Amino acid sequence: MNDNNHISENDLLAFQSNNLGPEQTVHFLEHVCSCNYCSDQLAALMSKEIITAPKDLKENILRAVKRPEIQLAVKVRETSKRMQLFIYSLKVGTATVGALLLLLFTMNLNDSSFAVQIPTEIHTNEDNNSSITNLLRDGMDNISQSMLDFSNNIIKSEDKNNDQKEK
Repeated sequence: MNDNNHISENDLLAFQSNNLGPEQTVHFLEHVCSCNYCSDQLAALMSKEIITAPKDLKENILRAVKRPEIQLAVKVRETSKRMQLFIYSLKVGTATVGALLLLLFTMNLNDSSFAVQIPTEIHTNEDNNSSITNLLRDGMDNISQSMLDFSNNIIKSEDKNNDQKEK
């Protein structure tokens, strides 16, 4: 700091080259924040070091991005992602079909305990004014119960088969 309570040029250069100690740096920054003249001096010193971009930078970047090689690379990447999704979908579909076929072939088709009774009508209350949500809920409850019975029958059948194999 010089006699008129402003930061000297030596202090500005020392700050710029990071040669001030921690306490001096804090004091310097506090003064720059409170003094418009010193903050203008620091801004002027720092603006000399700023590198300006070429005037045609934006056009050069846009021209480079529009090159066919770059557009082709973007399309290849996008197509690759779609192919990966398609292959994954095929794998999941194949696994599902395989699981269903395995389930069908391992079941004893002559066993009548596997007959699933899917209700053909939705049983309603005697009251004809019951809401559609109640009708749907009753139907879903019936289907859920049928699925539960079916899976329990499969488990019982597997247990019986395992017991017969052990004997």
